[in-house]
Amino acid sequence: MAFALQFSFAQEKTITGTVTDQDGLPLPGASVLVKGTTNGTQTDFNGNYSIVASEGETLVFAFIGQKTEERIIGASSVIDVQLVEDAQALEEVVVIGYGKQTKEKLVQSVAIVGSEQIEDIPAVAPQELLQGQASGVQVVNSSGILGAAPVIKIRGVASINAGGRPLVVVDGVPLNDANLSSGQGGQALNPLGDINPNDIESFSVLKDAAATAIYGSRGSNGVVLITTKSGRKNQKTKITLDMSTSWSESTDLFDMMDADQFRGFVAERAGATPEDYPQGGFDWAPNVVRTGLSNDLNFSVSGGGEKTTFFTGFTYKDQEGFIIGNNLNRMSGRLNLTHEANDWLRMGVNLSVTENRNDRVGSENSTFAPLTSSFLQTPWVEPYDENGNFVNTGFIANVIAIEALDINDSNSFRTVGNIFGEISFTDDLYFRTDFGIDRVLLEEFSRSFEINSPGGYGDDYVAQQNKLVWNNSLNWNKTFANKHDVSAVAGMSYEQTDIRDIFVSATGFLSDDQINTVSGSEPGTTINTVTGSRLVGYFARTNYSYDNKYTVEASFRRDGSSRFGANNKYGNFWAVGGAWMLSSERFMENVDWIDIFKLRGNYGTAGNDRIGDFASLARFEGGNISNYNGASGLRQLSAANPDLQWERSKSYDIGFELGMFNNRVNLSVDYYNKTTTDLILNVPIPQTNGGLNSITDNVGEMENRGFDIDLNTVNIRTPDFEWTTSLNLGINENEVLSLPGASVDDQGREFISGSASQRAIVGQSVNTFYLIRYNGVNPETGDAEWLDKDGNVTTTPTADDRVIVGDANPDFVGGFRNTLKWKNFDLNFFFNFSYGNDIMIDGLRFTDNPNGFFNKRAQLLDVWENPGDEAYVPSFSSSTFSTFAQRSTAQLRDGSFARLKNLTLGYSVPTSFLEKSGFLSGARIYFTANNLLTIKADNMDGIDPEVTDTVGNLGQGESFFTPPQSKTYLVGVRLNF
Repeated sequence: MAFALQFSFAQEKTITGTVTDQDGLPLPGASVLVKGTTNGTQTDFNGNYSIVASEGETLVFAFIGQKTEERIIGASSVIDVQLVEDAQALEEVVVIGYGKQTKEKLVQSVAIVGSEQIEDIPAVAPQELLQGQASGVQVVNSSGILGAAPVIKIRGVASINAGGRPLVVVDGVPLNDANLSSGQGGQALNPLGDINPNDIESFSVLKDAAATAIYGSRGSNGVVLITTKSGRKNQKTKITLDMSTSWSESTDLFDMMDADQFRGFVAERAGATPEDYPQGGFDWAPNVVRTGLSNDLNFSVSGGGEKTTFFTGFTYKDQEGFIIGNNLNRMSGRLNLTHEANDWLRMGVNLSVTENRNDRVGSENSTFAPLTSSFLQTPWVEPYDENGNFVNTGFIANVIAIEALDINDSNSFRTVGNIFGEISFTDDLYFRTDFGIDRVLLEEFSRSFEINSPGGYGDDYVAQQNKLVWNNSLNWNKTFANKHDVSAVAGMSYEQTDIRDIFVSATGFLSDDQINTVSGSEPGTTINTVTGSRLVGYFARTNYSYDNKYTVEASFRRDGSSRFGANNKYGNFWAVGGAWMLSSERFMENVDWIDIFKLRGNYGTAGNDRIGDFASLARFEGGNISNYNGASGLRQLSAANPDLQWERSKSYDIGFELGMFNNRVNLSVDYYNKTTTDLILNVPIPQTNGGLNSITDNVGEMENRGFDIDLNTVNIRTPDFEWTTSLNLGINENEVLSLPGASVDDQGREFISGSASQRAIVGQSVNTFYLIRYNGVNPETGDAEWLDKDGNVTTTPTADDRVIVGDANPDFVGGFRNTLKWKNFDLNFFFNFSYGNDIMIDGLRFTDNPNGFFNKRAQLLDVWENPGDEAYVPSFSSSTFSTFAQRSTAQLRDGSFARLKNLTLGYSVPTSFLEKSGFLSGARIYFTANNLLTIKADNMDGIDPEVTDTVGNLGQGESFFTPPQSKTYLVGVRLNF
């Protein structure tokens, strides 16, 4: 035995070499495995590898898209391998609804955002990884507040009153996206905020009817499929530790007057002297922002054998926002496991658990909001008395005291996952069943102390949302005579959602040491609500491809939902499409510069059920809320409509895909047209005895049309250097086609008011700005001037002078990415942009109001004094001085921008150096900056163009002191063991 052991060690040696592709270029990340063992490694950036093995053993070399090669170890210690393309393996597999499809046979418009595009973005929520990454997809992070809800639109605004968010599906589980928040902080919480971005492997964005019809009543707004990370078969166990530290600060803030400037301004306005006003001063805005310090830790273990694959991960995030008092602490864990029990049974589980602890702050229209109050607070007011104690500052609250003393916590615990089983009847036919859950428990607790709320105030809100999903599908894939490929899926889906919440409040606390609402002497509101919905769907899809040239596909779904009227519980949705691979035709054989040329088109329908529960029923409210003379009462809240049904969209898509010059240039272009009918709106009715004057009904139509363009190029590729570029562009035009029963303006156009500044007008966009036009200060008279309805100059405009002046929807949005790799260094920079949209900065009606004692922007120091002055503010003596800040285009801005969203510089430590450690297989050091640079209009100083104070479809593109995005700098290291 000793002799045999000595002989064995004598045969072990270090094997080195290089793995290249068919062109002789190095293949970084290629797998090198000793066959029959778990002993393996990967090639470095230059394609080099090193592994300890024995003579007579076999090395297996593998890389995605290349044919696997094997080499028997002989006397030589150097083995170089050149891999060649595997045409079958190069057929990229795309995740679609209830299945997968090779990209070659895809007739749908699907945008793929892979791991390389998202791995270095320091995201708090999934939508941040998607922003600017896919054509036709607009993501607006509505606020710089941690955990704030985003706006996500796929190919424009698809509804007016119903929800506009796409359906998000994680590993087959459709997520709940209801806003459970009680409104704490002034802005809705992100319903996707509990999904850990570090677990995400890729996104598939389903954009057209062929892709979304199989989701039936929920597909009209598009579908985002999220695939989380998993292990691979016969993969050596890989341990990854990723640690990073980041710093964040505000991208931009208003330049406000200091105390001396403000005293001088109000003194001149009143004909007094600065000494006539309170002395002292405090710069509020700089004192409610900070440099936020955050730390992230991500740990994962993945791998697999012949039968089992696994991925398990843990994340800890401790994040400070750039606004004082705004913090987010997250812990999450994930387990993804699959096991082939035998030849006919495969089973698995995908499970994630996340806990978020969010210290919230007020935002927008709240005197308890740090930024809002800091902009409006009179600058001679100070937060402390002469002894350094906090003081109550009145109507505009002492936000420094609020964030130092008060409690404003939002804690959530979410479990999302599914277990599944697959039974294979033959090599071509298998049945899959999976049972999924999405359970959210949210608690929001607020307690305002004596100094900020005399008598004290406290409230507690608890909400629980449970969703159960059961999917069953039968899948068949068969190839006949090597030319006829047929695939089909048929199945059913059942979903059950239940929501329960309770809200209690109280005032009159004896002491600040008494925290809970039970200690308040005066009970306030006590509300408990329960709601829920049920959905059952039956679906089918079939795809036929002939000779890899011609493909046709059809899909169908029938949905039944408890949300709709008794006469319309069920709806049918369908799509048909086809593709023609011209590059496979004989007449293209001599066109050497074209590798892939595919035409595709489809037509279909989908629905939108985002109207909440019980909208079709007559609802009543009773108890203490509807008390009558001190006794319990009952009142009607809504009228019944048994005919209420889904909003329906009908759309067609025509496009092509073109790959040229050995696929170094890839271009994809789609034209789409989507018409939404049966819009769900509140329609006026004759007033009833219950006082109701409207009913929820299906009326109106709206259209979205445009182009999606994606261009990817490999600009330079050498053994040491590679430069790639990607550009995506989404061009969209939205138009309201009809609004029967809506209000009618003086030009006979039907409209719905979305806000005081916006209307949805027939013939125009759903987000049309309707305002008085501001003309500026007349240099000769010093009067502020506006235009009346006919375009004539006036100093006394009225509401009747409002006209169409802009659109909150951009003409196009997109992203531009460049990736450069040189030896072990890599540089990645990514811009997102928006063009042609207007934004309403409603806070300017306060900061630019020369009257009153709210603080002013420093720009208001530019007051007209003498004829010829090109001033910002009219003369103090002008009759227009008091009306200068009225709602008009003076607050409207061009919201177009281009933003350096992400810049990452990384260095991967050479494998030869890591070998000396004995346990490291990879190490990467990287620096990342987010929102580093923003290019915007000249009059946008202090204004973030990428904000909105509402996530609803109406009123988007408006801001009332909405906190801007943060500028973030991050340093991190990723270690592989």
